[in-house]
Formats: sequence, structure tokens, C-alpha cells
Amino acid sequence: MGLLVLLWTGVRAETPIQTAQAEAAQRYEQGDWVMVWNDEFDSGVMPSPEKWGYEEGLIRNNELQYYTKARAENARISGGSLVITGRREDYHGSRYTSASLNTAGKFEFTYGKVEIRAKIPTGRGTWPAAWLLGETSKVGWPRCGEIDIMENVGFDPSKLHFTVHTGAFNGAAGTQKSTAVVRDRPWEDFHRYGIIWTHERIEFFLDGEKISEFTNDGQGVDHWPFDAPEYLIINLALGGDWGGTKGVDDTIFPAEYKVDYVRVWQSPKR
Repeated sequence: MGLLVLLWTGVRAETPIQTAQAEAAQRYEQGDWVMVWNDEFDSGVMPSPEKWGYEEGLIRNNELQYYTKARAENARISGGSLVITGRREDYHGSRYTSASLNTAGKFEFTYGKVEIRAKIPTGRGTWPAAWLLGETSKVGWPRCGEIDIMENVGFDPSKLHFTVHTGAFNGAAGTQKSTAVVRDRPWEDFHRYGIIWTHERIEFFLDGEKISEFTNDGQGVDHWPFDAPEYLIINLALGGDWGGTKGVDDTIFPAEYKVDYVRVWQSPKR
């Protein structure tokens, strides 16, 4: 019988999951991307009216805040960031104010890579989000399609949520497609929240690491409405059907949601 010699190199082969994660990270960080829109929030005192509009009033989800329009107390440029501030104040019949900025009618796009570097607030009652929304005037929500690049609720502060809503899969029916990850004190630092959106899938990323994906199953627009333009929304909600589940702690205000930049790339091969 011959002598079998095993040579231990000390190097472990990557698992298929590790290989896929590495490939996704490389595609995200080093793909063939061309920037088509961005805001670095590095000049001026207010968000650019050429890039951003505002929601105004009491909008959705039984939230408690009154969204104000072009009011520096709720949305301003400071220290190279967009600062959205939630406040405890009586305003137009509401007990709280905040801001929700969007690019509707100013910048809408189909497919690409989106990254938002942000520092979320924390405290019971806060509900910061960065998301994409399709045109609602023709088909309404959720058939228009919603991509939640990041959400967080202050009563469960270490958990970050990445979600898709469609006609078939949505929060109203409790069928939304969502992934949550836990990070240690994510409100203490800026983090990069991103997606890669193609005709085939939407991939969610946190600090360059792939978290999850939602795949086009080919069963029509109620399952996949994401072949049409969507626009960006960045908002800080207070209370509401989800954010207010455990009430609102009035000692946390003012609560600041800081956004260092918003960047959108597309591939010339799309």
C-alpha cells in the first residue's frame, strides 16, 4: 500500500455562500457604474430646490408629525450633511414636526445602484427611512412598487430593515418581503445603505455587504412593478402604525437624521 501524505496549507476554501457574498460586494463596489445623479449636501443652508421637493402635512400611517415645507427647523444643510430634525412642538394642530424630502418630478429613474450614507436618530417613536416609490397617481400604492433601502424604528433600535412592497407583497396585507439585520448601536455612526436594482432582482447592501435580494419571478406587475421609474424619498417619521407601537418618548427631541450624501449610478450595459 502506498503512503498517503496530506499537506495542510492553513487556507480554508470559501463556501458557495461566501463566494457569492464576495462577488456581490465586488459588483457593488467596483461594478461598471456611471454616476447619473447625486447630492453631497456640501453647500448652501437649505436643500437644493432643483433636486428636492417636500411632502407637507399629515401624510400616512397615522404618523404624528406635521411634515413642513422648506423650514430650516426641520430640514437644513449643516456640516456637510442634510439634517432632518424631528421636534416636539405644536404646529398646525400637530404635536410634532419633521420633514420628508423627495425627488418626484425632479429626478426619477429605472434600474441602477443607489447609496445613501446616513446617521440615523434613535429613541422611542423615531422612524427614519430612505426609499424609492413608483408613480402612485395611476395605480396607487402598493401596486406602484416601493423599495425601502433602509428603515429603523426607535423602540427596536439595533435592527435595520430592508423591504419591498408590491401589489402581491405589501405591509397592508402583511405579505411584504422584508429582511432585518441587527447591528451594534447603528445610530452612533454613519452607515452606507444601498441597493442594486436590475430587471432581474433588487439586492440590498449595508456598508457594502449584501444583506438580501428580491427576485423578479416573472408573474406580472403585481409581483414585480419595478420596470418603471421611481423617485427618492428621505424622511423622519414620528410615531405612526409601526414607529409608534411603543409610544413616543418626548425627552429625545430634537431628534436628528443626518444624510452625508445620496448617489445614484447606472450601468451603460443596462
